[in-house]
Amino acid sequence: MPTLKLTLTVLIPAATLLLASCGGGPSAPSAGTPGAAIGSSNTTGGQGSAAHDAGSQVMSAEEAQILKEINEARAVPRSCGTEAFAAAAPVTWNGYLAGAARAHATDMAERAYFDHVTPEGRTPAQRAEAAGYTGWQEIGENIAAGYTLGNVTQGWLNSPSHCKTLMDPTLKEVGVGYVYKPGSKYGTYWVQDYGTR
Repeated sequence: MPTLKLTLTVLIPAATLLLASCGGGPSAPSAGTPGAAIGSSNTTGGQGSAAHDAGSQVMSAEEAQILKEINEARAVPRSCGTEAFAAAAPVTWNGYLAGAARAHATDMAERAYFDHVTPEGRTPAQRAEAAGYTGWQEIGENIAAGYTLGNVTQGWLNSPSHCKTLMDPTLKEVGVGYVYKPGSKYGTYWVQDYGTR
């Protein structure tokens, strides 16, 4: 039986799949309905607004596919739980956010945890800043583990809190991290780090 963030469970055959989101509203992680991925928070910062480049545009095939799927999803109006979203503008790739996402996916795989906050207490915003994403106004994050390239985006869209982060029109940039680590607890680890500057 797969486990979702905050110990809620749903039936998805043959694999343990985890999802967690951070973004889409100014609240601490909270419980939702059974079967929904849980954990929404949004970080808004007064970091100033400076012009920044988008960092490296190099991405893996998996990361490029997720970027494509994000923008295809954002192009269509949809409901995320009980909240309706109009189609949103596409997000653009940001190499600094990608660096933060890749590092977090790797860290979760290597140290066998699944959370937005590292065991030392580093948050998505702190990791994004450390990776060079400065001058931000908003940060959001979706994470998943145990999913394949073929089903991770749909898993995020099926979960109201993840869907809200993915569809949030105030989030303008994204970086994706993907790690496959044989022998690790879940095998695959996915991170979407969103931001607005």
